[in-house]
Amino acid sequence: MSLVAVVGDGCTTTALGMAAAWPSGEACIVAEFDPAGGCLAAWLDVPRSPGVADVAASSTPGSWSTVQSMLQRAPCGVDVLVAPTRAVEAAAVVLAASPSLLPVLAALESPVVIADGGRLRGALSPLAVQASVVVVAHHQHPGSAAAAALGLERVAELVAQLAIRSIPSVVALIGARPYTADEVEAFVHADTVVALAHDPWAAAVLAGRAGSAVRLRRSPLMRSLAELASVVSARLRSSAATAWPQPFETQSVGDRA
Repeated sequence: MSLVAVVGDGCTTTALGMAAAWPSGEACIVAEFDPAGGCLAAWLDVPRSPGVADVAASSTPGSWSTVQSMLQRAPCGVDVLVAPTRAVEAAAVVLAASPSLLPVLAALESPVVIADGGRLRGALSPLAVQASVVVVAHHQHPGSAAAAALGLERVAELVAQLAIRSIPSVVALIGARPYTADEVEAFVHADTVVALAHDPWAAAVLAGRAGSAVRLRRSPLMRSLAELASVVSARLRSSAATAWPQPFETQSVGDRA
């Protein structure tokens, strides 16, 4: 099982950056499940279709071969499954696609699917519930300790919901102030906290701004995203080694190949 849900602040940047920095030798794709609307088509300059909407509208939405046929290869080399850009359409498509598509992605052994789930409001989303690991991206408020503490309280609440369901969580902490990764880990009780560099230039390049690929690879953000990808990859391998096989009715044996 290799479905990684990325939720919270800057989750599209985090998901795409993780995929770009994913350990070599492990296949990886990025899928958009943000009901507020997808960004990847615009960021990566790929067509808005095919994508999640086309999977949902197909006659076999519960088939991995159908999902594969809707993937697009971005110029950066990452395979993506894009969502509609407009919020109303995206919300309807994500709602319609989730019951059939998420079990397919959750049952895969390869490739790893890094899914951008947007911001969570209240209850866990179906994506988070199906995921093998949930990455909670959180951007600290360096100018206000009170605002920073409030944000961490909400992260702790989300991590607690995941813990109740025995879903491993990794907090991607954006920014080094006012609290350190160790302080945040002690407060939110996540399985792991990884510090991500606050690097506006690299984040803008990931979001489609022109920039040197060499400089991007060497940027503080990409170095920290590589650490995050390594931690999540290790967590997936650990979960796979201890997980019991789960029944899966909507996918044929041939579709899993």
